[in-house]
Amino acid sequence: MKIKFYNSLTKEKEDFKPLKDKLIRMYVCGPTVYGPSHLGHAVTYIRFDFIRRYLEFLGYKVRFVMNITDIHDDILKKSRELSVKPKNLADKYTKEFYKDIESLKIKKAFKYPRVSDHLKEIINLIKILIKKGYAYETSDGVYFSVNKFKGYGKLSGRRLESAVTGTRVKTDKYEKEEVVDFALWKKENDEWLFDSPWGKGRPGWHIECSAMSIKYLGMPFDIHGGAIDLIFPHHENEIAQSEAAYGKKFVNFYLHSGLLYVNGQKMSKSLGNYIELRDYLKENSPRFLRFFVFKHHYRSPIDFNEENIKEAKSSFEGLNEKIAKLDQIKNLKGKKSLNIKSYEKKVLEALNDDFNSPLALSYIFELLNEAENLLIKDELKEKSRKEVLNFLKKLDKFLLFLFPWQKIDKKIIKFVKKREKLRNLKKFEEADKIREELKQYGFKLIDFKDKSVVVNLN
Repeated sequence: MKIKFYNSLTKEKEDFKPLKDKLIRMYVCGPTVYGPSHLGHAVTYIRFDFIRRYLEFLGYKVRFVMNITDIHDDILKKSRELSVKPKNLADKYTKEFYKDIESLKIKKAFKYPRVSDHLKEIINLIKILIKKGYAYETSDGVYFSVNKFKGYGKLSGRRLESAVTGTRVKTDKYEKEEVVDFALWKKENDEWLFDSPWGKGRPGWHIECSAMSIKYLGMPFDIHGGAIDLIFPHHENEIAQSEAAYGKKFVNFYLHSGLLYVNGQKMSKSLGNYIELRDYLKENSPRFLRFFVFKHHYRSPIDFNEENIKEAKSSFEGLNEKIAKLDQIKNLKGKKSLNIKSYEKKVLEALNDDFNSPLALSYIFELLNEAENLLIKDELKEKSRKEVLNFLKKLDKFLLFLFPWQKIDKKIIKFVKKREKLRNLKKFEEADKIREELKQYGFKLIDFKDKSVVVNLN
């Protein structure tokens, strides 16, 4: 079964084939570590975790690399505000980043290269660009000469005369030849400096990803991912400097994910709609967050508003209820089977077509609804019940939201048994109190076929 996805480089869906047999080399831009992860970060990490896990599910080996930007002007600015050393600040939030992705069950990368550990590679790449005439030194830094790279704009579609260096242009001084030229090395005169052939300073933002991705994945590599706002200038500049230095293609496929909006506005601190991941997870399930992200196509924006969240939570609850019934109502006497193979084919076809997760999810619900209808009518075959569960467990290897992450603990089981005794004694009011109490722990009780089905929403 072929897999195809939208390549931002060619602006169309293309059949995907790795450069080396079943090995996929994949690089995704990671965090700049000067503050806590927010929901926007989490959405991007989850989306590329789904993609990576699904490719592995299909039998590919994925060499996944995600960088950590631990040298940056934003880190210096924040460290001054807090009166701490930039390195200490970066170290602190790097550790928090690792904890955050673990809490979301993001699979560990092959490498998490940090800029501070790769200054040698960055400096060597800049030397090559200078030697080949693509970069030049000024009194305030080393710059890439955009006009000298003929292919500039092939990812973003931007023409040189309309291009600017992007959101971080304010950090570039203007002693460069052209406004579009971007910094490879910034000569600085402050307390946070690194040695280089051009004097003390810091590397530019874009050069780090080229140096580190090429070191760990070679060139060209298969997939480069990131949020859509990185197309320009970051990914465009990576292509220019990498291909100028080595004279060959940098990356085969570019995958870009949609951004997270809050009530129709892009998340930002200035608008007061900034949601830190850890604050969100204090009251919400990380498993639900993975479900919420999967409900939306990876290239689509997500609007985090009350209506969308309410609808998603209702849908998530329904999903858990249907699976819990199939899992806990056993030894069925029905005669009817379900065509699991047809559902498997439909789900995989959807995901193989540019990772169409909303369509795949609709087929999962279709299967669960059909199974539930037969279960209600006492017509579902026991063998078929097990087949449905096995299929869902197979899918959950890369979805990680179909089944609870932890087993129901003994305290919850005691509550359920106590409630069943009260119901048998016809003490329904007391039994209902236990049902309400369990909701506070994230558990819902459904009375089905004379049995209490425990729905774990955590």
